[in-house]
Amino acid sequence: MDMTFNEFPVPTYQQWRTVAEKSLRGKSFDKTLKTKLLDEIELEPMYQNRDLENCTTLANDPGVFPFLRGTTNQPRNWKVSQEIIAVTPNQLNKCLKEEFARGQNVAHLVLTDEMKRGNKPCLDKNEGITIYDLKELQEAFKGMHLSNQLIHVDAGVVCLPLLALFCSISNQLEGTIASDPLHQLATEGKLTYSLERCYDYMALAVKWAQENHPKLRTILVQSHIYHNGGASPAVELASALATGVAYVNALIERGVSCDEAGQSVTFAISVGTDFFSEIAKIRAARVLWAAIMAEFGAGENGQKMNIHARTSSLTKTKQDTYVNLLRGTTEAFAAAVAGVDSLHVSPFDEALQEPTAFSRRIARNTSLILQEEAFIGVTQDPAGGSWYIEYITEQFAKKAWECFQDIERAGGMSAALQSGLVQDRIHTTWKQRSVEVEHRRRAIVGINKYVKLDETQPLKQESACETLDAYRKRLNTNDEKIEEMRPKNMEDVLAMVRKNIPIHQVHERLKDNVPSIEVDPIKKRRLAEGFELLRQRSNELYDKFGQRPTVYVIGLGPLASHKTRVDFITELFQSGGFKVQLSDPVAGVEEALEKVESFDFVVLCGTDESYHQLGLPLATELVSRSCDVFIAGRQEEELESLLLQAGVQRFIDAKTNAYKFLHDLQAKMGGTIQ
Repeated sequence: MDMTFNEFPVPTYQQWRTVAEKSLRGKSFDKTLKTKLLDEIELEPMYQNRDLENCTTLANDPGVFPFLRGTTNQPRNWKVSQEIIAVTPNQLNKCLKEEFARGQNVAHLVLTDEMKRGNKPCLDKNEGITIYDLKELQEAFKGMHLSNQLIHVDAGVVCLPLLALFCSISNQLEGTIASDPLHQLATEGKLTYSLERCYDYMALAVKWAQENHPKLRTILVQSHIYHNGGASPAVELASALATGVAYVNALIERGVSCDEAGQSVTFAISVGTDFFSEIAKIRAARVLWAAIMAEFGAGENGQKMNIHARTSSLTKTKQDTYVNLLRGTTEAFAAAVAGVDSLHVSPFDEALQEPTAFSRRIARNTSLILQEEAFIGVTQDPAGGSWYIEYITEQFAKKAWECFQDIERAGGMSAALQSGLVQDRIHTTWKQRSVEVEHRRRAIVGINKYVKLDETQPLKQESACETLDAYRKRLNTNDEKIEEMRPKNMEDVLAMVRKNIPIHQVHERLKDNVPSIEVDPIKKRRLAEGFELLRQRSNELYDKFGQRPTVYVIGLGPLASHKTRVDFITELFQSGGFKVQLSDPVAGVEEALEKVESFDFVVLCGTDESYHQLGLPLATELVSRSCDVFIAGRQEEELESLLLQAGVQRFIDAKTNAYKFLHDLQAKMGGTIQ
């Protein structure tokens, strides 16, 4: 039996478009069905085989240059690399053993900011792991064999002291213990070392690791601050590539081969919720890095990009936090499909508090479920062959390459940060994102759409810092004086570490007195922050006056004639933490006036006809009673003019900047936060 359906004619694209335009009933095809992304990439409503006619990477197999489809020719699962934060060495040891027993396979340690700077650690904030000296590291990994475990640590500006610590407890290290000074510079605006000294020590670490721990990577290129600052995918990717190029150039100048440099780099990339774009971004990253390293002259192993992915902080919310479970899963799914080497899934309460044992378990299990139940890892390049994904992968690669070339023309990544080129582009994109969120064109579930004011927040975990007075006291004691010496090589650093000299004192001996460059730091942001602030202000008003800011919504005429506008208004005000009280449908002015005695803010919802018949006289009377009156929706110019003359404050529709409107209304009601 012929099952090819050859008896049905295959319609052309133009035939399909003609039918589609007819169904739009006069609306613009391009404006209605095409979508423009932040990088000016335009998405079509459908893709065909013809869209790949000029695609340059379509024929590539997995494991073949430029590694679009992955760096190996065999399917494999990514490593579960959940970030671990603990305050004391004993707590870290307990946490590591628990996580490894439950499916994690990378010891991914997050250090405190002071440790990344090379300064003396403190416990003022429970922000990461403190490793004071070799004795503490030995306690943290007591009963564990590092030779059997992968490691991932962002060491900050210089990795030599931390590298020496780990080498002192294991003669076989695999994973990443690396420095990323340019990411540190972009995050904080300055460095505790000069950039040239950072590069000197980076080269020293690469040479020593290649000889003694060939499976260990000592260079980290992170895109997190660019992504979480609001950058578009192309700018984020270009910034990471330019950083990688800066490091490779610096290493080659210091006698490191391009192959050694390429094999020493781990890229750490944030993954957002725009599912297909994020898949394309990661696939494009592999292609571009392979092309760059090929130009440097690196062989196949030096061209391959090792990618650690982290789900986005930009997209997470402090309110309605359980929706973060869906965001994290979507982001993890995209990273897995794109073929990353390791992955951290952020706990759903990460933006709100120190993650609990429950939220950490759910985050870790997200990877395990995708691996063991969804079987994402059994297919090499699961997205391969999709006309849509193949097309936008190439588009992202082109856009990122253009931005990368702009950075290189500006003098490279450090010069681009100093001139503000990167910051300006991120700021421009952030303003675009903000406009979309504030106008509610970009939905953030639970924040500016589908709000639940009586949400239940997850139980807060008490910080372990409250019971750590003894440990805090130890860290705050004056340092013992050590002999004045400046390490000249890795053996000198190892010798200092093995004498149990505190790690920050080793950094002090490594630092130079040359002032570091300074740049405008990139601010870490979250899309939900504005509306979260509105909700906070509403809570403050509740504490101040004993009730939430409240608006009264009057539906004019039958329910069917005003329900759509009532629903729109209700959701808009609830996104700012307002209580919305709805009237029964009203058919007359007197009936409506009986219900509004105790309300200062009233919104009228109805049809244009009902605004003529009921809205005008009702608005006039409400204004005479000192009510602020708003109208849902836009009307013809003549009617709007009459309503404004009647005292209506403003019209609220889909083009209204909801954030600004609610912010100003709260200020009028007595809000205190600016």
